[in-house]
Amino acid sequence: MRFRTILSLTTLFLACFTIAVFAQALPADDGAYSANRAPENQSLSGQISSVGDAAFTLNIAKGNKGPESVEFLVDDKTKVEGKLTIGAKAMVEYHSDSGKNIAVHVVVTPVSGVNFF
Repeated sequence: MRFRTILSLTTLFLACFTIAVFAQALPADDGAYSANRAPENQSLSGQISSVGDAAFTLNIAKGNKGPESVEFLVDDKTKVEGKLTIGAKAMVEYHSDSGKNIAVHVVVTPVSGVNFF
C-alpha cells in the first residue's frame, strides 16, 4: 500500500511538472529570425533612362502621375542579359538593402524591339 501511494504521488508530481514546463511561453526572438533570413526579391519593368558605371535608372509608368524613376545598383553578383542602353526596356529582379535597390537579375530588350526568343 505504501509503495502504491509513493508511486502515485511521484506520477502526479511528474505530470504536474511536465504541464508546468510546457505551459511557459517561448521567448519571442523575432529580430534574430528576420536578420538571418534572406531578403525576398522583387521585380519591376520599365525603360532605362540613364546608365552609370555601377548603377542605372529605370523609368516606371505609374498611371496618371507620370513615370517614376528608380535607381538600381549593379554589383559583381548581378546577372545582366543584354546590354544596358538608354531607351531599352528592362525587367529587373532586385532586393533592397539599407534603402538601396541592388539588382540581382536584369533582362534587357533591345531598343529595336527585336526579340530572339
